[in-house]
Amino acid sequence: MAKTTFATDNALTRKAWEERLFRDTVKESYFERFMGSDSSSIVQVNTQLEKGQGDKVTFGIRKRLSGAGVTGDQILEGNEEALNTHDYSLSLEMYRHAVRDAGGLTRQRAMFSISSESEMALRDWGAEKIDSLLFKALLEDVDPTRVAYLTNTGVANYTKTSTAATAFSALTANSLLEPYFISYVKTLAKTGFDRDIVPIRPVKIKGKEYFVLLVHPDVMFNLKTNSVFQQAMREAEVRGSENPLFKGATAIWDGVVVHEHENVPIGTDAGGGSNIPYAKCALLGAQSLCWAWGKRPEIVQDDFDYGNQKGSAWCMIGKAGRPTFESETYGSIGVYLGRTQVSDS
Repeated sequence: MAKTTFATDNALTRKAWEERLFRDTVKESYFERFMGSDSSSIVQVNTQLEKGQGDKVTFGIRKRLSGAGVTGDQILEGNEEALNTHDYSLSLEMYRHAVRDAGGLTRQRAMFSISSESEMALRDWGAEKIDSLLFKALLEDVDPTRVAYLTNTGVANYTKTSTAATAFSALTANSLLEPYFISYVKTLAKTGFDRDIVPIRPVKIKGKEYFVLLVHPDVMFNLKTNSVFQQAMREAEVRGSENPLFKGATAIWDGVVVHEHENVPIGTDAGGGSNIPYAKCALLGAQSLCWAWGKRPEIVQDDFDYGNQKGSAWCMIGKAGRPTFESETYGSIGVYLGRTQVSDS
């Protein structure tokens, strides 16, 4: 009886392996749950250069319509509104890393397969690299132009002219995350202070609108110990939804899905020189981040020293960026908060 088999050197076998590597790498990335190909995703992914040459990927950003439209038998012709669009481009970069053993005797001595462990280690490194690039683009490369912050319990602040430095220096020991502030930032995002800024588009899931608040675990500790939050969580926990947006979420408050991650930047020198422990967090909506692929991750093996030493190299071409619209941060709001020093006490 004839059987269909795939030898290890079959080209289709190689393609299947590369596809699995790509899927495993992205799946293990924290931001994978927020990724999608359209402009309604928190992280919009563009793959247009995977099949062609070029080093720049362009994303289209569209502002919401602001006109009132017409009613009844009013003439619509001549009262149309022009789309307000903007383009945001990312120039691709190549990222690589490698592992190399000391030779055949080392491989013989090891109680595990060095080659297999090397590939798994590189795959893990690749997932962490994707995350680090996205976190860096969101919270570190350039300060956000829109920042909300707390100066005291129940005292939230935001003005269009405030800068990250303004928020940073205004933090106090009482600038700890609380439910009131979550609702405040959500309202700011949706309205743009009567559209003084570009409102942030929420993500829609089963007809409901959601934002994501991304915080450091120390900030989440403060929220969890807040009495108002504790009472609310006794009555309603995160439940049920299979949507990736809710994967790993700690809670949902007023339509804001609260996530925590240790890559959120922290420090101890905020408050205008008062050494206030702080965290640079963010409220995320649609198109908060952009990710461009040029070449999916691949692992290549090579031999050295006449075949005695073996190495594995990981490589990808891509780029992460936080979009801007008319020189303003688009799709997200910087959220600067004080914190209790738990992780670095």
